[in-house]
Amino acid sequence: MLTPSQLVGVLLVPAFVLVFVTWAGASVYLLITGVRNGQRALALGRARRAFAAITVADRHDEELRTAVVSLMATLADDVVLPLASGTTHRASLDRIVAEAAVARIGRPALEALAGERLPPKDNWRRIAAMRVLAAGSAAAPLVPILTRALDDDPEIVGASLAVLGRLDDRAAGLALIGALKDRKYSPSRIATYLDQSPASIADALVPLLHHPDAQVRYWGATLVSRHRMPGSERDVALLTKDPSPLVRKAAVATLAELDGAGAVPAVQPLLADPIWYVRAHAARALAAANATDTADQIAPLLADREWWVRLAARESLQQMGEEVWSVLVPYLDHADAFARNGAAEVLQNIGVLDSLIVLEAATSRPSASKVEMLRKIAAAGGTRMTEALLERVDEGVRPRVRTLLTSLGLEPTQVRS
Repeated sequence: MLTPSQLVGVLLVPAFVLVFVTWAGASVYLLITGVRNGQRALALGRARRAFAAITVADRHDEELRTAVVSLMATLADDVVLPLASGTTHRASLDRIVAEAAVARIGRPALEALAGERLPPKDNWRRIAAMRVLAAGSAAAPLVPILTRALDDDPEIVGASLAVLGRLDDRAAGLALIGALKDRKYSPSRIATYLDQSPASIADALVPLLHHPDAQVRYWGATLVSRHRMPGSERDVALLTKDPSPLVRKAAVATLAELDGAGAVPAVQPLLADPIWYVRAHAARALAAANATDTADQIAPLLADREWWVRLAARESLQQMGEEVWSVLVPYLDHADAFARNGAAEVLQNIGVLDSLIVLEAATSRPSASKVEMLRKIAAAGGTRMTEALLERVDEGVRPRVRTLLTSLGLEPTQVRS
């Protein structure tokens, strides 16, 4: 019978041998894999430098193709795929490299690789195959493969969507729209691919405006401004009454782009929207539509409780130009300091302050009403405004302007005569 110490020895020796063999095997595997990966990386680096050094002009396709095929023939098989899936930042060269890779590897092999579920560590091969096929062959056969991949793991889904967004194929665009509706991936990312898509999909975007999901309606309203569809203005206008403030915001911005002056009746009510960013977008949309007759409705936003809305109001009124000056004058006496300052700033930026003070400084008997208006503008704008005014006027009239400002009790001290 074995003693306890002998029993331990009998059990430990085989265990030690097993651990040692496992460690040795893993070490050898990692060493071989590391060497192979290092060799491939070096070969890939050399190949990329060689392709980047091709000086044939992009317009000479045949010469460029000959140079690419000659270089491709010198490469190992495991270098071709990662090389062709990258970019040289030359569109013609990238296309020809991809075409050569398709010819070298074979389209059926690449399609099989693009559609095959692989372990996560090999996702790069599948993604590379997708990119090479997209750049180097017809789009139509690739779309079904990419569409099926939208039910795979997130990395593959993201790569498939990115490739679909580059294909000038209606089916690819429809696949992206379906992915947006079904929340296959981040809606903002899918919308980016749709925005950049060269495919003809304008008509397919309109149904998104009536989708039950507010996120889908939001991106639909945003995308319609990029892929324009005649008649979609009516659908977008309905979204200005959407229960989601994000949708209302998108509808306002898009409607201003699509319909210009025709958007004004739908946008005006949103100046009183309970959500601040909707009010801000409404003001900017009316300015973009050059709706100067709405200035009296935008001006109250100079006293809005939200800074972004006040900024939108100032910039919108300024964009409308000199015609709005009479609307702003009453705001120089507003109880709210922000409104007074905003009105003064707009009057300065549209040139009313400069014209008025130079004109009154040039006369021997300035108008009392105009002088009072000047006093209010300068007082609302503060010392910096009067200093900036003196910097802008010609040196020849600067002493007279300084005298007028002094008479108003607003003489700045930081500007030289």
